[in-house]
Amino acid sequence: MIITADLRNGGVSVGLVSAEGHWQAIVRLSAVDRSADEWAFIIRALFAERGLNLVGVSQAILSSVVPAWTSTFVMVLERFLPRGTPCLVVGPGIKTGLRIRTDNPAEVGSDLVCNAVAASALVRPPCIIIDFATTLSFTALDRQGDLVGVALAPGLEAAASDLRLRAAQIPQVKLEEPERALGKNTAESIRSGVMLGWAGLTDRLIVEIGREIAPPETPPVLVGTGWYDSPPVKTQRNMDLWESNLAMQGLYRIAMKNRG
Repeated sequence: MIITADLRNGGVSVGLVSAEGHWQAIVRLSAVDRSADEWAFIIRALFAERGLNLVGVSQAILSSVVPAWTSTFVMVLERFLPRGTPCLVVGPGIKTGLRIRTDNPAEVGSDLVCNAVAASALVRPPCIIIDFATTLSFTALDRQGDLVGVALAPGLEAAASDLRLRAAQIPQVKLEEPERALGKNTAESIRSGVMLGWAGLTDRLIVEIGREIAPPETPPVLVGTGWYDSPPVKTQRNMDLWESNLAMQGLYRIAMKNRG
């Protein structure tokens, strides 16, 4: 069995998958500063609730975009491995099968690399991978399947949180599709501005990135992901594929490429 972990600013996903690619479970936890012992206890308990134990784990792989917590999570995952077995960490030197053609490939976040590895296996490029996370990211794969660039913007929740911090009278609001563009109260106004505004942002970047990586007659495939059951905003083009656990799929594929 392989244990995978996708650590981000908004939280962490931990999955258990067989070498054949059969997922046993994926659990998600909010981002809280804990010790390695506390994390290991909670993760073990969450899998136990699902009737799973971690005795048969032989490989662990981590993607982390939170440097302050990376070493802690390496220790967490190595608690589930046979003694002396190291945890793989997605980064320079690890085999991914993905060519990154940017000015500095090491700058590309490991979460984006995992997304790209999974997407290149699931759809035919060119494609745009849109990740609705704390950071809204657009990762472009050209016709050869090479990662040729990324666009980044604040995510939906980050934008709403920043608005609350900077405007004293703005309340916390559940982000969901607004009924109309013009809100009749503060909550409706925030939903309209954030949800419709980010839909427009997404549409514009899809168009502009598409012009750079694909000819007009063959628009790029749209692959969406994020901690949602479906795309959180309505775009002019529907997603060709929505996979909530895209990075986890990528982690599994990278683990298999680095299997001893």
